Parts: sequence; structure tokens; C-alpha cells
Amino acid sequence: MNTLSPSQQEPPKVVITRSILAAPQRCAIHLLPIAVSSTVIGLNIKGTYLGADMMSPFPSETINLALFQLAAKAHEIMIVASLSVTILHCVRHELLFGRGLPLGFLGSGLAFNNFGYFFSREFYGGLRYVAIHGERSRKAALISLVVVAGLLVTLAGPASAVLLVPKSQPWSAGDTEFFLNGSESDYWPADLSKEIPDLEQLCSEQNSTLLGFCPAGGFHSLWTHWGTMNSTTFQTQNVRSYAKELSGSRFYWPVSSPLSLIPPLYSLGNIQQEPNRRTSLIQPHAATVVMLQRLAEDWWRAFSVHKGLSQSQIDDRTASATFKHAITVARCAAPRKLRASDTTVYFPSIHGRFDFADSLPLDVDSLNSTPNGHLQFQWAHLPPRFGAASIGGLFQTPWKATKGGSVSRIAIGCTVQAGWVPATVFTDKYTFWTGWYPWNIQYDDRSPAWNPTSYSATNGRVAFGDEWLKLLTPPSPLTVTDTASTWRPSTIESIFSNAGLATDAKADEITLDGWLVNDVSSWQRVSLVEAIVCSVILDGLSRTGSHQVFIEDRVAIQPSTTTASTPSESVTITAEFKISGFSLQSSLAGTLAMSVLFTHMAIAIGHIIYLILKRHTPGSCSSVGELIALAQNSPPASEVLTNTGGGIKSSKTYAHLARIRVAKASDSCGQDRIELVFKTHTPSAELRGDSSGTELVDLHTSLLNHSSTRQSQHHTSRNTSPSTQDSIWGLSHSTEWLVFDSRRVASVTTARVQPERSYA
Repeated sequence: MNTLSPSQQEPPKVVITRSILAAPQRCAIHLLPIAVSSTVIGLNIKGTYLGADMMSPFPSETINLALFQLAAKAHEIMIVASLSVTILHCVRHELLFGRGLPLGFLGSGLAFNNFGYFFSREFYGGLRYVAIHGERSRKAALISLVVVAGLLVTLAGPASAVLLVPKSQPWSAGDTEFFLNGSESDYWPADLSKEIPDLEQLCSEQNSTLLGFCPAGGFHSLWTHWGTMNSTTFQTQNVRSYAKELSGSRFYWPVSSPLSLIPPLYSLGNIQQEPNRRTSLIQPHAATVVMLQRLAEDWWRAFSVHKGLSQSQIDDRTASATFKHAITVARCAAPRKLRASDTTVYFPSIHGRFDFADSLPLDVDSLNSTPNGHLQFQWAHLPPRFGAASIGGLFQTPWKATKGGSVSRIAIGCTVQAGWVPATVFTDKYTFWTGWYPWNIQYDDRSPAWNPTSYSATNGRVAFGDEWLKLLTPPSPLTVTDTASTWRPSTIESIFSNAGLATDAKADEITLDGWLVNDVSSWQRVSLVEAIVCSVILDGLSRTGSHQVFIEDRVAIQPSTTTASTPSESVTITAEFKISGFSLQSSLAGTLAMSVLFTHMAIAIGHIIYLILKRHTPGSCSSVGELIALAQNSPPASEVLTNTGGGIKSSKTYAHLARIRVAKASDSCGQDRIELVFKTHTPSAELRGDSSGTELVDLHTSLLNHSSTRQSQHHTSRNTSPSTQDSIWGLSHSTEWLVFDSRRVASVTTARVQPERSYA
């Protein structure tokens, strides 16, 4: 059983200390959240890679991420505590040394972390005192602090989680420059109609399909690809869902090379999805991709050793670079029936830069008029009236007998425009080294440039010559079964045949009328012819210049971190490397989150500096219990807080100022005590200033209304009304000050709390 008296349990204590040692103790609550915020911000700005998975210290990625979430929550709690200490210090400072605070702000140090507080009468009532009382800038600063702290508390949790919880995202593993010896025209030529002696020395009609750097190097891959579908299925080919997202198109497939001399190049684009449209395809430049893959393989080996990372930690890797890629656009005219004596074929024309227009007739002198039982294809050079066309292609079906005993065939004229377009190429992010994808295609920067007044062969397109076209479509190395046994198709004819364009769904023969009927099946067959012609031209163009890479080691690779002399004529390309995994790094969301933590750090550091310079460290009224105890031991403010026992409904009530002042003892033996005193606003007093005399009058009024004083008045007054007597029973029954002594009140004064002094 506790035998100590109440006075012995709670001795008088110092309210304000000025100790140089006490100030740092008050600052300690700020140090941990500041340290955590600084560390997290530093790690995000610097960039920290944690690994491809989060399997440590526990063998569960879910558990480890949950631990980071708990750490973020703990950081949020520390920030809330830090802000609470700062606001409570400002509240106590205004109560002890300032003009006071409105009733609505007395609990702001505890209520600011409740967002609903800023929409309550309590907060709005507290705002009224800024316009009523003096020192508006000082009061506005306190209100701003409370509002900003409320926003920080709301945002601290998300901000801490954004910066502290690792995310699986691409992480930069460095970049470097490499050089291709030679000029741009060597690798991205605009004119392939001239002699090409270097290429002809390495490639011939016999080996063009066997070497990856020859124009026909992708024949086997294209033959296999188009052989897996027909005119009714190729538009809905089974493309991986993520590939559709990357390419932004429905057309997406890899083109491999013999002997793997050139890495797989992914072709992408859009096919003709309705009549009178066009097919557009893009494929990476082979020569640059070869050197980029060589560089990437060396780079990742060095990176793994330098960072001490295992292969499992950098499983998802990407290497990317921006340079020109091959692009082709094609459109085929409507099928037309040709008799043996007909030589006129219609080809689509190009209007302006690359807009296809009406089909125009062209006499093809080299047209074969000898009936045969197999399909045929040949190239046709289109005159200037067809616009910016690179080449024309003529597709012919097998000859068929018609009524009357004559024979005829279906002819389709196709117009192709080829060029170069800047784009970014990168590796497969899911399965490393399975191919190179074009992305971020800059269609507005296509080359060669186009001039509406020029009639040059390279105006707005790449020009093709017969020598290059022979290397592009040489005789097929694959055996084709034919009743005549004398037909040796070209590579493109072999692709057409394998795609089933001589038969319907590779089973029934296609009649001539089947091509001419204006229905979906006829249009789909024309679309397939168009896509094959476009893909063959595209693949051959993308391999231009790649033979130079294999002649000799003519490519210089120079890291960007060192300096070296570059060749007199070279092309510079920058390669970037990224890995996928859990990491901390800067981002837009991270920047916004940093601003939240920086704001808190600024407030906390400002509070630390103030405490150290002023060395005023109040230690009271820091909890709800202390505020209740202080209010209970203070004189009632009946005039100011009338009818508030059942609650407060008026915001004006919350605008009344409260201050903490010292009530002097009536004699030298008594202990000075601090009380919560409410002050009624009087304009005259405001003009005179907040003097101690005004405080004395306020205290005198409060004492006259104190419960003990009203009880003594009850005993001395003989003419008290019954209603007044009934109200008295609800007051305190303390016998203290039962007899009102005017001299006693006159001797009581109020003053501000003094440092290093003890109060009851």
C-alpha cells in the first residue's frame, strides 16, 4: 500500500531547463528518422542493385519484401513521432512565452496526424485567431507548420515505401561507344544499283543462301517461317503476347542465318489487314548487331567479375543501341488475268513521300509468255512516273486452261519502297541472346531524304540493281517436286510455293476465278504475296554491309571512359546495358518521395538548431494526461467557455486564446504554480499590448469565477435565487478559499514561466 501523500508523489519540478546537455536529448528523436531518410535517399540517388531475386536472409521473396514493408512502416512511425515532438514544442512555446494559442490548436500536436482534424470546427476555429490577434506572421508560421506536418504524415508512409522497398526493374549496368570502320554509305547505302565488287567476291548465286552476310542469307529461315502457314492463317500467326506489346504490331518473327554468323534478327510490322492497304516491315541492321553482340558478350563477362555477381543474379539482361534499321513498304495491285499475248501489268504508284496511289499500267517486255505449270516471279524496274518506288515485283500463278481452249494465268504487280529508319535495338529481356528487337522507331527520320522536285533514283528510297537482286533471289538450293522436272525456282518462288500460293490450303488447286473473285479469300492470298515480297526485300537490305565485319577485324571498340584516336572514317554508336532485378534507383516517383523526406528533414534539423541555440527545453504538457491535469488544476474559464460541458458546436469558441502562466503564491511560503488561463479578446487591451496588468485583470476575473470562490459567495450571500443554488451543487466542494479575501486576490499576480525554476 502506498503511504506517500500526493505532494510526495509529485514534487514541484522545473518546467523549463536551459541545460546544454538537455537540448541534445530532446533532439535524439529526430536523429534516427533523419539517418534512415539520408541513407535511403543516398542509396536511391547512387543506385543500388540487390539481385535478380530477394531470397535472403530468408528463402522467400515474399517474406523479404514484407520485411522491407515493415521497415518502411517503422520509418513512417519515426517521422510521425519527430513531427509530433516539433509541433508540441511550438505549442508549448506559444503557451509559455507567446501571446497564447487558440483552444482549437491546443491539441494540434497530437491531432495533426489525423487528416480529419483539418476539416473540423476545431481547426477552422483556430484559424480565426490569426485575423483577430496580433503577430499574424508568427501565427501563420505555426499554422503552416501544422498543415505541412499533416501532409507529411499522410505522405510519409508511401514515400518511405517507394524509396525503401526494392522493386524489380531495369538497372543500368553501364554504357560504352564502339566504332564501325567505314562511312555511313558503306553500311547504310542509298544506291545498290551500281556495281558491288566486294560483295560479289564473297557472295554468288551458289553460296548466297549459305552465308549470313549475303543478301539471301535469311532464305532458309524465311522459307521455314512462311511454310508453317497459308493465306488463311498467316494473319493470325501464333505470336507471343509480350512480343506484340514490344513491337506494337501483329507481325513479329525471328529470321536466323546459316552457321549463326549473324544473330537472329526480329522482323516486325503491320500487314495488309484490308484491301487497298499496305504491308510495312522493319528489321535490325545485321552488321551493327554483330558487333553489338560481340561487345555485349565481353561486357557481361567483365561486369560479372567486377561486381562479383553470379549468372543467376543477372539472368535478365538487355543490351541496346540506337542506329538505322532497314524498312520496307509494299503494296500489290488487284489480280488480273493475262493471256499468252498480254504484256501489260498494273503496279501501284507512290504519291509523295510514301503514300500509295492508283495502280498504273506498265509493259513488261521480259514477261515470259510460254505456258508452264508452276508459279513465276520476276523483278521489274519501275519508271519515275511510279514515284519513289525502289523496285517492282511481278507474281504469276501457274497457267490454266480456260474456256475455248486457251490458257492464261493470274498476274499481280507489287511495288516496294525500301529505306532506312533510326530505331533502338535490344536483346530479348526474357531469354538472353535469342534475337535483337527494333523498338522506338523514329519514322519521321527515314532516309534517303525525299525532295518533291527531284527525279533521282535514290529520291526517298533505296535503289536496287540487277546484280544485287540476283544475289537476293538466286536459284533455290532446295529441291522442288514438279511434273516437268525442269523448273528450278528462285528462292522467292520457293517461298511462295512452300506457303501454298499455287494451291488452296496446300491441297486443292486454285482456279483462276478464285483469284479474281472479290472476296476475303482472294484478298488474303494477295496479302500473303505482298508480305512475302516485302519480307524478302527487307531481309536482304538489312544484311547490307555486314560482309565487311567478316573480311577482317575492322571494327574498333573503345570504352567511353577512356580516350583514343578514332579511325579517319568511322561510325560511332553508343551501347547501353541493363539488368533486371530488385534495385533502388532514382525515378519520378522516387523524386517525389524524396521531396517528402527532405521536407521532414528540414523541419527536424531546424528544430534541432533552435533547441541547441536557445537551450529552452520544456518538459511538460507533452501528453494528453498532462494537459488534462494542467486544465484540472487551473481556474475555470466560465465566461470564455460558457455552455461547453456538453460539447462545442461553435467554431468561435475554439478561437479563444489560452496561455500558461505562473500564479504567484499569496505568501512567501507558498509554492508558485502554473495554470492554463483563457483570455477574452478586448480591442483596448490589444492596443495597449499584452502587459502583465492585463494578465492580472484576467486572472482576477478568473478567480472571481473559480469554483471555490463561488462557493464562498454562496455562503455569504443570503439572497441567492433557487436556480443559482441548484447550479452550485455541481461545483467543487473544496473548502479551499471558502472566505473571499480581497487582499489575497490583490496579492496574486501572473508572470511567464522562468527557466530553471520549480513550479507546483
